[in-house]
Amino acid sequence: MDAECIEHGSGSVYHGCMKSLLVLVPVVFFCLAPVHAQSLPEGPGKSVFENTCGGCHGADIVIGQTGTRDVWQDTVDSMRSRGALGTDEDFKTIVNYLTTYFGVPVNVNTAAAKELVDNLNLTSAEADAIVKARDKSKFKDYSDLAKVDGLDMKKLDPIKSRIKF
Repeated sequence: MDAECIEHGSGSVYHGCMKSLLVLVPVVFFCLAPVHAQSLPEGPGKSVFENTCGGCHGADIVIGQTGTRDVWQDTVDSMRSRGALGTDEDFKTIVNYLTTYFGVPVNVNTAAAKELVDNLNLTSAEADAIVKARDKSKFKDYSDLAKVDGLDMKKLDPIKSRIKF
């Protein structure tokens, strides 16, 4: 215990320590709060993931993780074999959600068109348009993709953190 917090009979030091704690505790809580404030991205399948997986796992189990469709499928199959409850459709939805929002990063300047289709959920026409545009000039940042004719940026906005240049 801090020497200043030892009561010397009058109790005034005790009250001083309590005031210090009242100031310190909220500061510590405020500093730690963002660590626990991370949440899952909004999108199709979020509620199914939360309802099916949330009984055993928090969002932290996937936040910061990445994987291919096969990796997420294996993970979901493993959880199912351990007793996770849900329908076949629920588990398919969960794999789609995890693959979309926690899939592998994709470098749009180097990825083959098939990789763009498979990992960014683009159509073949959109992937081909990216390849054609980057052959003329490499993309420097996300805003460069908006200049690609025929590319639906609304599809990419929720997963832009996975797009690399």
